[in-house]
Amino acid sequence: MNKKQELYKKAAEKIKRDDMVKLLKELITIKSPFFSETEIIEFLRGRLSYYNRLQTEVHRYEENKVTGFKGENLIVRLTGKGTGPRMLLNAHVDTVPLCDGWTVDPFAGVEKDGRVYGLGALDMKAGVVICIFLLEALVEADIELSGDIVFTAVSDEEGPFGLGTHYTILDGIVDGCDCAVITEPSGPFAPGTEKFPCVALGGRGTAVYFVRVRGRSAHGANPEKGCNAVEDAARIITALTERLDLGSHPLLGEGTICITNLRGGDKYLLVPEEASFTIYRHTVEGDADGALKEVKEIIESLNLESEVEVKLRDLPHPETFFRPWTVSEDNLLVNSLKKSSEEILGKELLTTYFRSESDANHIANRLKIPTVLFGPDGANYHAPDEYVDIDSMVDSTRVLLHTLVDLLY
Repeated sequence: MNKKQELYKKAAEKIKRDDMVKLLKELITIKSPFFSETEIIEFLRGRLSYYNRLQTEVHRYEENKVTGFKGENLIVRLTGKGTGPRMLLNAHVDTVPLCDGWTVDPFAGVEKDGRVYGLGALDMKAGVVICIFLLEALVEADIELSGDIVFTAVSDEEGPFGLGTHYTILDGIVDGCDCAVITEPSGPFAPGTEKFPCVALGGRGTAVYFVRVRGRSAHGANPEKGCNAVEDAARIITALTERLDLGSHPLLGEGTICITNLRGGDKYLLVPEEASFTIYRHTVEGDADGALKEVKEIIESLNLESEVEVKLRDLPHPETFFRPWTVSEDNLLVNSLKKSSEEILGKELLTTYFRSESDANHIANRLKIPTVLFGPDGANYHAPDEYVDIDSMVDSTRVLLHTLVDLLY
């Protein structure tokens, strides 16, 4: 047994399944929808500040242009003793709002059949637990690495802009990191049949546009005297869904478009003078301006009588647009994860690509470092009866611990 194997074994003994489940249940009981993360940030700071070797700070930020949100992130550093690489671990502490249809208490952390159920159990409080146990295992085993670990427990990932991670980049918190692992549930978000263990090496981007159609009102008995904004909105939607080239990428797959928030015609027996809808587009190439130009060209070609305004949603900062991203499979981080999965689990690490946006869109594109998503299995994220598979949460931690020792010792 070589030195790295000895160190891994020593630290892995500190990772206890029951302890991980206990912490996950505690986190689930703390309600933390996006824009309401103060309590969970304080809970995690209190836990991790117990360890003298872990440097903890609450990073506060304020976004005044669009949301008016005053947010907090928890930044935890484990400084190495040498000149090894610096690893960024990222996990978001917020959840989506509670939806209807739950058959168990969404805030109780119900454990049954090898699963823990709860809002955010999979997406992604289990990922937060993984990062915490990685740091605590290394410290409790008294292991000093050559490289550094920076853990960012961030707010507002589930919100519209990923403000938590955005501000860790904007404020220089994660400067100097050489690679990044985001402990999102990589398998459940995969487009195909990939199951744990798998690693996501890219993800699609997102562009959101607001469309407003202004027509002219008239009595519903004389529609020819008006200009029906709802009908013109329907013509636009039909043209976009039929003619818009959404693009294709050899790794990320096809781009998609989803029309939401269609409104108009709510006045009785009046030709609708106004209608609006939102275009939610997952992109596989290009940027927001290019995607907007394509939409405008199709709308202009219809020669509608209505006036049409289409614009990209207001952004707090130009860099809060979610651009698509990929990372090469041939890099030290991915190769180490593959080796760790083989050695620790005896399983091949599959590769996949994320269907939606995540904080990886910010980190990979803006820090220009190898970035991957790797996390546990489960189901029903953003849906009733969300759950995480306990064994996969523990195994994710063991694989990542092996990679940390492999790359940073």
